[in-house]
Amino acid sequence: MDNKYDIVIIGAGLGGLECAYILGKKGHKVCVLEKNPKAGGTLQGFQRNGCGFSTGMHYIGSLDDGQVMNRLFRYFNILDNLKLKRMDDNGFDVFQIAGKEYRYPIGHQQFKEQMVQYFPDEEKAVETYIRDIKAATDEVDIYNLRYPVTYDIRNSQSLNTGAYQYIRSITKNVELQNVLAAQNFNYAGTKEASPFYAHALINNYYINSAYKLIGGSGQLVEHLVRNIEKTGGSVLTGKKAKRFVFKNNLLSGVETDAGESFFAGRFISNIHPSLTFGMMEESRLRKSYRNRILNLNNTISVFGLHIRLNKDRFPYLNYNYHYWYHNDVWYASNYDQEKWPEHFFLFSAAKTGNDQYSDCVTVLTYMKFEEVEKWKNLPPSERGQDYTGWKNEKAEKLLNLVGEQFPEIKYNVISYSVSTPLTLRDYIGTPDGGIYGTLRDYNNPMGTYIFPKTKIPNLFFTGQNVNLHGLLGVSMTAIVTCGEFMDMNELIKEINEA
Repeated sequence: MDNKYDIVIIGAGLGGLECAYILGKKGHKVCVLEKNPKAGGTLQGFQRNGCGFSTGMHYIGSLDDGQVMNRLFRYFNILDNLKLKRMDDNGFDVFQIAGKEYRYPIGHQQFKEQMVQYFPDEEKAVETYIRDIKAATDEVDIYNLRYPVTYDIRNSQSLNTGAYQYIRSITKNVELQNVLAAQNFNYAGTKEASPFYAHALINNYYINSAYKLIGGSGQLVEHLVRNIEKTGGSVLTGKKAKRFVFKNNLLSGVETDAGESFFAGRFISNIHPSLTFGMMEESRLRKSYRNRILNLNNTISVFGLHIRLNKDRFPYLNYNYHYWYHNDVWYASNYDQEKWPEHFFLFSAAKTGNDQYSDCVTVLTYMKFEEVEKWKNLPPSERGQDYTGWKNEKAEKLLNLVGEQFPEIKYNVISYSVSTPLTLRDYIGTPDGGIYGTLRDYNNPMGTYIFPKTKIPNLFFTGQNVNLHGLLGVSMTAIVTCGEFMDMNELIKEINEA
């Protein structure tokens, strides 16, 4: 029984690591099991062709002094060790929509002034929008690290309102509608389902302030793992959880695919709920509950290019660049495989030293899992030339679209690597490569909401499938999950006093 712990956490993504630190700091003996050789989930970085790339998390919001991520990073004891670069105050995100460019500046007043400059006749709509994204964020106690925590998500007006529908309600100007919704790649927004809740929290989060991590997001993982180990916790990689072991009606352990067993009194799953339920017999859960979770839709996936460029040819961009071919930024709702690609997100990596040029660039665009479905049951080594040829064809199409906006990229490519929905499925662990886990639907907010408590008394969820994804959403979910193990108000007090 050497592998006996108070709490075993499955999955070393951000949520699992944050829970491990919080609970370890409170004296619990914690172990995190991670199937991959590296911890981090979408935070982990990777090296290709002499470049360091981030898997998923490319920039951080609300990190100025006193803002929510600043307070959280202080609590996790990582803020002072991070290498940060503040993004362009005059436009941390630049959007090209049907041939016209728009910028999002940092700060609500600056944002208002910029929008009114673009749309002089729409000042009232802009003011209403800023008021309402602030109000939607303010109504959630946890996102403001307030206590006592009395927030009940069922009472959230913004969760029951569609983002697309809300934006259309405050202005009839289609151009302004698109600009206000232009950040929706950060939540894979759809016209049919995305709640204003997700839109407001994410837009407000970045407008507050925006930073890049010099050297990539992997440093967050390194610092978190080190701090977990200082509390006496363990983060074990290469340990794929395969099966839950029950004693009576309670979980008693988890077995890995290598036959190892890890025992605990309580368990937290930071992996996709459908994969979690796949580790136990169907009879362990009420059929209606199990079916509701298993039938949830996931967000759309992505296709990525990770490019190494000739040295000193492409200028460093201290902002992200979002491109839409059409005058409609809700690309996940209008996705057409035959016309792909019609959108891209471009990230220019920050590095220590000379930032005049960028030699390493990431380009992402949406892609549906069905386009790679015929290879889904094959391991990477057996997908063959058919898959390789398909990837190269798609890569060249995307590179051509990027080259229309940035010829310096197209004509200075030394090499590139490709990621597909299969890559996300295999390494991140979402069943169909969904970029942000399960899809929230304002038409059925409670039916598509996953609570930290499961129907197994000593099994809990955390991570991007609970509440909200992203650095902010997952961090808040980790706090809510840990609130099942300790006094929530005490935890929030400790975070605010760190």
